[in-house]
Amino acid sequence: MSDAAAPAAGPPASASVPGGFAFGPWFTPVRIALIVWGLMSLIAIVAKWQAIGALDLADTDDAMRMAQVRDLLAGQGWWDLVQYRVNPAGGGVLMHWSRIVDAPLAAGILILKPLLGQAMAERIVMALWPPLLGAALSVACVLGYRNLSDRRIAYVVPLFLIMSGYILVQFRPLRVDHHGWQIFLAMLVMAQALRPAGWRAGLLGGLFGAALLAVSIEGLPVVAIFAGLAALRWALHGKADDRARLCGYMAALAGGAILLQFATRGPAGLTGGWCDSLSAPYMAAFVAAAAVTFGAARANPGAARGRFALLALAGVSAAGALVWTGPQCANGPFASLDPIVVQYWYRGVLEGQPLWMSKPHDVIHVLVPSLVGLAGSILAWRSCAAAGDRRNWATIVVALTGAAALSLLVLRSVSTAHLFALPGCAWLGLRAWARARTIVSTVPRVLASAMAALTLPLLGSMAVAAVLAPVIPVLRNDEKRAAEEASGANRYKANCLDPAAIADLEKLPATTLLTPIDLGAPLVFWTRHSLVATPHHRNKEAMADTIRAFAGDPAKAEALVRKQQATLIVFCRTANDFTKYRRARKDSLGAQLYAGRPPGWLEAVPIGSRAGLAVWRVKPE
Repeated sequence: MSDAAAPAAGPPASASVPGGFAFGPWFTPVRIALIVWGLMSLIAIVAKWQAIGALDLADTDDAMRMAQVRDLLAGQGWWDLVQYRVNPAGGGVLMHWSRIVDAPLAAGILILKPLLGQAMAERIVMALWPPLLGAALSVACVLGYRNLSDRRIAYVVPLFLIMSGYILVQFRPLRVDHHGWQIFLAMLVMAQALRPAGWRAGLLGGLFGAALLAVSIEGLPVVAIFAGLAALRWALHGKADDRARLCGYMAALAGGAILLQFATRGPAGLTGGWCDSLSAPYMAAFVAAAAVTFGAARANPGAARGRFALLALAGVSAAGALVWTGPQCANGPFASLDPIVVQYWYRGVLEGQPLWMSKPHDVIHVLVPSLVGLAGSILAWRSCAAAGDRRNWATIVVALTGAAALSLLVLRSVSTAHLFALPGCAWLGLRAWARARTIVSTVPRVLASAMAALTLPLLGSMAVAAVLAPVIPVLRNDEKRAAEEASGANRYKANCLDPAAIADLEKLPATTLLTPIDLGAPLVFWTRHSLVATPHHRNKEAMADTIRAFAGDPAKAEALVRKQQATLIVFCRTANDFTKYRRARKDSLGAQLYAGRPPGWLEAVPIGSRAGLAVWRVKPE
C-alpha cells in the first residue's frame, strides 16, 4: 500500500510535537496509526459486544449485504447479482451492488466456517472486517498526507480520524455495507493526487477512481473533481509531468472501469444501461473523455487557451457520450421512481437528501469539521513558500470544497468531505497547541490547550452545538431524542424483531411476506421467507404496490397483495414507515390492521413477540 498511497519520500524517523513530546524512531506514523485505530476498535468491539452476539444490525443495507454474501456462498454465481428472495413474483431484483464488497466477507466466512460453523464465522467476520478496513484507511491517511508542508500531520492525523464521527460510524463492527469502501478508495485517489506528477501517480489514481465507481456510482463527483484538478494543472502550466498524470488518470479510469465491470458483473455488465451503478453509458463517457484527452496531449498546444479549449471539448464529449448512450441517466438514478415511493420512502432516506432536510444538531456536525478543515487548509496554503507544498494544499482545498458542497446536496457525501478536512484540522490543531504551550500562566495555558483540542472534528462540533443550544432550543431536543433511540428500551422499536418473533416466524413454512418496506431486509437476513419489497430502489414496482396496499384505497389492497403472491402480512406497530402508512387515510389497510379490525380476507397468526410484531395470513381465494 505504501507505494500506491503516497510519495516515496517519507517523514523523518523521529519527530516531536509542540509541547515537548517526542516520538522515537520505532513510533513511525504508520505504527502510531495502527495503535490508535486498534485501541479505538477494541473499545468499539467491547461496546458492541451484545449487539455482535445478537447480530443486531443497525442498518437495512447491512442485512441485505449479508443476504447477498450468503447466497454467493450457497452457490449463486459470481456474476449473478439477482436477489431472488425479493419480489419473487417478478423474478427477483438485480442488485446494483458490487462483488468487490462481498468478496472479503465471503472469503472470511469461507475460511472460518469449517472451524467455527456458519453462525460464528459470520459474527467474527462482521465484527472484525469493518475495523480492519478502517485500519487500512488510517494507514492510507498517514501515507497520503505525510508529505504536506507540516510533516507532523502524519503523526496526529490518526487521532483526528478517530474523532470524525461521520467517518468512524462507517467502520464500526457489523457495518459491512459499501460506505467504508467508498471512504477508503476516495482516500487512495487523494493520496495519488498529492504525489509528484507523472504517469504512475495518474495511473494509480485513475485505477482507484475506477474501483470507487465499481463499488458505487455515488463516487462519480469525487472522481470528476480529481480529473478536473489534473486537467487544470496541465492547462495552466503545460508541463510534461502534469500531462502524463492527466493521461494516466484518464486511461486508467476508462480501462479500469471496463475491466472491473467485466470482472464483477461479466459480459452483461458491459452492455447494461443502468443509471445507479457503473454501466455502459458511464464507461462510454470515460472512453470518450480519455480519447479526446489523449488527442489534446498529443497536440500539446503551447498556449494555455488552446489547452483549455481541448480539455473543455473532452468534457463535452464525455457528457455527449453519456446522454447519447443513456439519456435516462441525465435525470439521475431515482427519476423513474413512482411518486408514491418518493413520498413515503425516498424522502425518508435522509442520507440521500440535502442537508437542510436534516435536524439542526446534524447540520452542525456536518458543517463544522468541513469549515474548520477548509480554514486550516487555506491558511496552510498561504503559509507555504515552496511551490510543491502550495500545490498540495491547493489540491486539498479544491477537493474539500467540492466534497463539502456536494454534502450540502447529498448528505451521504459528508464522510468524504470530512476525510479531506482532516489535514486542515490537524494543521490548525498543531499550531493552536504550539501557541498554547508557550503561555507561561497555568490557567490560561490549560484553557488555550483545551481550545486547541476543539480542532478535533467531534469535539469542535459538540462545542458549537453546546454554545448554540441556549439560542436554538431544538438542539436540546435533538440530543434527547438521540439518547432515547440509542437506549436498550428502544432496541426493537424500529422493526419489532426480538428473538421470540424471529423464532416463531422461522417455524412457519417458507412463503412470501408483504411487509412495510423497511422491515423487508432484516427479514431476508433473519428468516427463510421471501419478501415483496425491501428498501432498494430497483424494485420500484413492488415497492409502489406495497405502499399502496398499506396506505392506499383499501378496496384495492387485496388485489395488490395477491398480485405479489404474498400469503402473510407482517408489520411492526411502532415502525416509522408503518406509522406513515396508517396515517395516510383513515380507512387504509394499515389503519385497519393497527386498529385490530382487519378485512375479512385476513386471519391472525399468533406468534411470540414482546416487541409487538403482528402476522396475518391471507386466506385462499
